[in-house]
Amino acid sequence: MKFFITGGSGLLGQRIATVADNNDEVILAHNSNCMDNSVKCDITDKSQVADVIGGSDCDVIIHAAAMTNVDLCEDEVDMAYDINANATGYIAQTAEDIGAKVIYVSTDFVFDGEVGNYTEDDSVNPLGIYAKSKYEGEVMLQKYSSNWAIARVSVLYGWHERNNFTTWLIDELRNHNSVNIVTDQINSPTYADNAAEAMFAIAKSDVNGIFHTAGNDLISRYDFALKVASEFDLDESLINPITSDKFIQKAPRPRDSSLNVSKIEDVLDFKMETCSESLRRMADCENL
Repeated sequence: MKFFITGGSGLLGQRIATVADNNDEVILAHNSNCMDNSVKCDITDKSQVADVIGGSDCDVIIHAAAMTNVDLCEDEVDMAYDINANATGYIAQTAEDIGAKVIYVSTDFVFDGEVGNYTEDDSVNPLGIYAKSKYEGEVMLQKYSSNWAIARVSVLYGWHERNNFTTWLIDELRNHNSVNIVTDQINSPTYADNAAEAMFAIAKSDVNGIFHTAGNDLISRYDFALKVASEFDLDESLINPITSDKFIQKAPRPRDSSLNVSKIEDVLDFKMETCSESLRRMADCENL
């Protein structure tokens, strides 16, 4: 199969390319972060999307590009909607024109966090601009594509040249720095390799719909940080538990946006890993 990956320079995009089967062809696209062996595509430019993606003759588009800085989205509202929502509509329209399936990478933040352990059938209630624009992307996808899937992730992590929560934490603890981690934000941290594998499973099936492709845990940031310290043999006494009211953050965060992953496991017989399983894989990868 031939895959076109938006956000190819990001963590998930790069991991998608890494876990692809040898007989799959993968085209990685970038915009501002140029890479070797990737094509440039500004997904906010409708004509460029039609030319670059439409001309790729791909079978599946995995749309991983996004504006993910939650607080910046509050300041740059138009940009957030252009990247997260409008561009998804352009990609869906182009996919429909060439007969390609679209897998749109969405987020646990579409939920308000009042309940937790959300299933795909639960009602959404996005709180901030990031969340609202990502949900609008879900709406655009379903409006313009007849062959689509939505893959919701939560707190993506893994090895990458740009830090994510987990790699930042590892660096801080290895440098013997004390860190403050909140105890009252719960989610389902997602190892990017496992999420990428899940997206290939969706791509190579004939299923459509929404799938939670997140870690198989409902865990606070603090407890997850302790697991990171344990798996990487770091000093957990450097991790200080605090509550989120100690932070001044522009965008609202859901209290418990954890995701239930039973659907993908039941429908596709695919395993979403626990934090312990994924962190062990991540540690093993570092030692290769």
